[in-house]
Amino acid sequence: MDTNLKPFMNIPPGEFILEEIESRGWSQRDLADIICETPKYVNDLISGKLSVSAKSAKQLAAAFGQSPEYWMNLQNNYNLRKEKH
Repeated sequence: MDTNLKPFMNIPPGEFILEEIESRGWSQRDLADIICETPKYVNDLISGKLSVSAKSAKQLAAAFGQSPEYWMNLQNNYNLRKEKH
């Protein structure tokens, strides 16, 4: 086993949401308006206080142009890696 390998970074879905917002020049409030939710809801997704659910996956997919499965997979993979370590 190679002991020089660095551990895999487990990136929460909220960081991907934040990247998508920033790449479009949007604020959290802009996303909240687009998905018809409150800014607190968006902030809670970004900060990890809320996990990506089927509902939020559909909202994010519509806002950003990916599939709902993309967002669900990010959340599921994050959860699995978190349990592993």
